[in-house]
Amino acid sequence: MNLRGCCKAVRVAVLGAGSDVGRVISHALVLSDLLSEGDEVVFIGRKEGKSGFIVRGMAEDFSEAFADKGVKIVASVDPSDAWGDFLIFIASVPDPAHFTRIFHRERLAEDNCRLVQGLLPYLVQNRNLIGWVIVVTNPNELVVKLLSDALETRQIVATGALVDSYRFRFEIARNLNLKPQKVTAWAGGEHGPNMLFFWSSVRVDGKPLDREIVAKLRCPSREFFEQHKTEAFKVTEEVLGRDGLDAAYRALQPFPIEVRAIVKSYLTHTSGAKTGGIAAQSVLKLMKAVLSDQPVFLCAQTPSEFGTVGVPIDLSRNGVTVRIDVLSEEERKALCEVGKLVQGKIDRLVQSVAAK
Repeated sequence: MNLRGCCKAVRVAVLGAGSDVGRVISHALVLSDLLSEGDEVVFIGRKEGKSGFIVRGMAEDFSEAFADKGVKIVASVDPSDAWGDFLIFIASVPDPAHFTRIFHRERLAEDNCRLVQGLLPYLVQNRNLIGWVIVVTNPNELVVKLLSDALETRQIVATGALVDSYRFRFEIARNLNLKPQKVTAWAGGEHGPNMLFFWSSVRVDGKPLDREIVAKLRCPSREFFEQHKTEAFKVTEEVLGRDGLDAAYRALQPFPIEVRAIVKSYLTHTSGAKTGGIAAQSVLKLMKAVLSDQPVFLCAQTPSEFGTVGVPIDLSRNGVTVRIDVLSEEERKALCEVGKLVQGKIDRLVQSVAAK
C-alpha cells in the first residue's frame, strides 16, 4: 500500500526513532502494509546521545529483516532530515522508569518545550517538504501548539486522545465483562490529568448504552472524579513501592473506570515497558486515516477552537474536520473549560522557559 495511493515513492521521517517508544513504533511501521517497494524511512536520533548509535543499528537490522519489502531504510543524526510525506515526532528528553515511583509526563513538560523549540529552526527550513505531522511526544498539546504555529500547518494530529480512547474502551469492557472489540468509546481533552471521557459516544455492538448503565459506570461528578483520581495515585504509588507492580495494578481495580484509564497508564510507563504498543497502534491508525478518501472518525489532539486538546474529528487525505456536533452539551462545556485550562498551562510554560 502506497501512502499516497499512487506510484510515487513516499518518505517517512521518524524523529526520535531510537527511544524506547520510537523503536516500537518504527518496527510496527516497517512491519505494516503502509510501506511498499521504493518507499523510504529515515530513523533520526541525536548525535550527542546513544540514540545516534541506536538508529544506525536499527537501520541495518531492519534493512536485513525486511529486505523483501524493498523499502529503503536509513539512519540520520541530522534534524534537517526530519521531513517527508509523514513526519512522526517522537523526540523527547528521556525520563527513566523508577519502578517505585509513578512516572508523571508533566515532569517532562519544561525539558521537552526546550527540546522542541531547539528543533524548530530545522523543521521550519523544510516545512514545504513536510506533509502530515503525527505527534507522540508529551505533552501532546504543547508540542502540537509549537509545531502547528511554527510550520503554519493544520495537517497535524497527536496520538494522545486516541490512546486514551483505547484505554477508556478497555476499562468499560472489563466492567461489562465484554470483549473490548465490542465496545466503542472516545476520550479527549488533555492527554493527562484533565482527560475527558465522552460517555455519549459509548456503544456496545453499535448500540448506545442505557442511561441507567452509564450512570452506574461513570463518575457522578468532576469533583468525585478528581477526588478518586488523587486517591488512586496515592494508593498505587504506596503499593508500588511496597509490594511491586502486580499489586499496584490490583490496587487500582476497585477505582472507577475513568480513574483506571488514567492512572493505569502511568503504572505501565513506570514498569520500564513504557507504552510503545498502544502508541504504535495509534500512529498507524492516524496514518491510515490520512490515506483514506472517506473520513475516518476518531479523537486526536489537533488545532481547533478549543486550542490543541483532544477533540472528535473526521480525518482523511482531505484534512481534518472537527466534529463537536457528536458531543452532548455537557461534554462541549467541559471541553471548552479544559481547552482554556490547558492553553493557560502552555502559555505559562512557554513564558517560563523563555525567562530562564
